[in-house]
Amino acid sequence: MKIAYFCPHSDPLAQPGEPDAGGQCVYEAEVTRALAGQGHSVRCFTRAWGDKPPRESVCDGGEVHRIPMGPQGFLRTEEMGPHLAEFVANTIAAHGDWLAKCDLVHGHYWDGGVSGLGAALAFGKPLAFTSHSLGALKQARVPDPDGQTFNYPLRLAAEGRVLRSADLVVATSQVEVEAIHRDYHCTPLRVRVVPAGVDVHRFAPATDRAAVRSALGVEADWLLFTVGRLDPRKGFLELINALPPLKAAAAKSGRRVRIMMPAGPQRPSDEEQRYLAQLRDRAASLGVTELIHWFHRLDDQALLQAYQAADLFVCPSPYEPFGMVIVEALACGTPAVATCHGGPPEILTPGVDGELADPGDPEAFGAALVAILDCSADAQAMRRSKARNTAVQRFSWEAVSDQLLSAYSTLNSTLG
Repeated sequence: MKIAYFCPHSDPLAQPGEPDAGGQCVYEAEVTRALAGQGHSVRCFTRAWGDKPPRESVCDGGEVHRIPMGPQGFLRTEEMGPHLAEFVANTIAAHGDWLAKCDLVHGHYWDGGVSGLGAALAFGKPLAFTSHSLGALKQARVPDPDGQTFNYPLRLAAEGRVLRSADLVVATSQVEVEAIHRDYHCTPLRVRVVPAGVDVHRFAPATDRAAVRSALGVEADWLLFTVGRLDPRKGFLELINALPPLKAAAAKSGRRVRIMMPAGPQRPSDEEQRYLAQLRDRAASLGVTELIHWFHRLDDQALLQAYQAADLFVCPSPYEPFGMVIVEALACGTPAVATCHGGPPEILTPGVDGELADPGDPEAFGAALVAILDCSADAQAMRRSKARNTAVQRFSWEAVSDQLLSAYSTLNSTLG
């Protein structure tokens, strides 16, 4: 199968620290590798800027082609709308012969959906669309009072048109499917839920977990870990409120319990400082300060070690759209307790690889923490094994590519 990926703002080979380098770029690169590894051909069309070459290989069978569009230099995604017709025209001029023979076009994010739609119409190809982050859901969480920063009107209008035109919508969660129906008043012909993936070769259990725990320098019988930006929406205050039941259970069983909790960057903003002060004050008032090991931003290796060393990962957000950090923890063999609101119920199976609870209910959330930790060594080992199996079987890039290929096959019985 020949697959055309349209992703103007998200270069699959973008390097960490570059503008717009993030999870979507990783997704596109990893899926390209996985699909190419199964014998398919993938061309990713992204915008040319800077001094990168016009063509670069991702792997055998996978390529990135950088297409001129708009002004020189970096261009914010929100400013790309007027230039997308040029992007499509330049892509067709350079790759028209290949596009005429490809099997399908897949647009990523709203800008990729718009440009992919143009190319699909030009060649009569089926169009798949993945939003990666719906504008309506982001607008509900991150308002734009002056209307200049995120340009929601353009994004929402573009997403609505693409959602109504796509032959296949690939959603990353059921929450996203519900938003498509509710916020866009749209019922696409075909919708398939295919989650984002994780590198289960990198995120894997430690060969010597005791050594990793020792390297962290955090002494505990029960070690919990949570991570995220220092933001009230991440639920760290709710987690602190749930610690007294855990402290009581640890005291009763004679266990030492510590939880690794983020303290933000070395130089926090004023808002982050206020939130951190609120967290510390609340911990002191509840008598759980000694349970908390504060840490500043972790590099990739330290993050991996924390996942591997922990007995339990915690995602206490009042609402979490998906929860990739949960999947990364599971891949390391670490079970999780997560919010029951949003995407985590699509990841965790209570009683198997973790528990779900409402962070707004401190007693219930604290009880879920205790349920995972206060059990036999054999039960903990079994849960760690099942956590790893969940990640490998459902969220590895190989599993994600298999699900994508199954979704693609619904477009045309001759595909695949």
